[in-house]
Amino acid sequence: MLITGVHGFLGQHCVRFFLDETKCDLVLTARQEETLYADVKEEPRVLGYHPMDVTNRVQVKDVIQSVRPDVIVNCAALMNVDKAEKEREPSWKTNVSAIEYLAEASRKVDSRIIQISTDYVFDGTKAPYSETDAPHPVNYYGRTKLASENALRTSGIEHCIIRTGLLYGASERVDSNFALKVILSLQEGEEFKAATDLYGSPTLVDDVALAVVRASEKAKTGLYHVCGPEMLSRYEFAFKIAKTFGLDTKLVVPVKHADVQSPTGQRVQRPMKSAFVTLKAQTDLQLRLSNVDEGLQVMARGIQELHNPDKTFIYQ
Repeated sequence: MLITGVHGFLGQHCVRFFLDETKCDLVLTARQEETLYADVKEEPRVLGYHPMDVTNRVQVKDVIQSVRPDVIVNCAALMNVDKAEKEREPSWKTNVSAIEYLAEASRKVDSRIIQISTDYVFDGTKAPYSETDAPHPVNYYGRTKLASENALRTSGIEHCIIRTGLLYGASERVDSNFALKVILSLQEGEEFKAATDLYGSPTLVDDVALAVVRASEKAKTGLYHVCGPEMLSRYEFAFKIAKTFGLDTKLVVPVKHADVQSPTGQRVQRPMKSAFVTLKAQTDLQLRLSNVDEGLQVMARGIQELHNPDKTFIYQ
């Protein structure tokens, strides 16, 4: 089993879940020259760490030919919607070219690929979406992720695509998930502006990591939708986060999405209502998807565990 992007948000959790829930051996990869995991050499089922930039075709080929994994889980992606719109070439390379390189290398060693995709392949006008609904992305990020799906489908490689969205959960060094941004802002006594008209399905990252594990173990192929069971506005979600973590709910300020300032200064269109029909994933992968109240409690416990000095093999 080879996992790309292990220093990222989902990558961290996939590593943990494969170690906790399976007996498979792991090879870890990411762009960095050195791994950011502590005690990687002391975990017997981690066979090693390989620096691998998924946008480097030669590097991808060399690592995969050397490791010859049965399964590749691709957690590497450029997920910042605003950045993807502004920096289109690196976004395409990371989200599309990378999966082409992975598929090309996989074909030579007969590896299966599990690819992570997004609810942003849809336009947000007819939520909830099932696996049979036709995609229609409204921004460049969504177009790159749809292109990556299509590249994998036409590659001839045995594969599984898991779409998800609005991930949240515990993490040591990743501030790109919405819940952590809310917590960090409110802890500093800063207002957090959250849209009342932008809806999504908050999804506990642990549930997605477990879906990846189950898809791998059961050798599932095809497309699966995995998200939380509730569709909330960003304001409703931020308010619940504040309450769960004992933070000042008055600092959560309701605004319209059009009034939320983009970090790039460029207004990027988003699907305004996003949710999935998840029956297929729940049945085939035997998932029970966490509601927001449950998920935030898991997140709180996870944050405590990450700061436990006795816990080994954690992201530093």
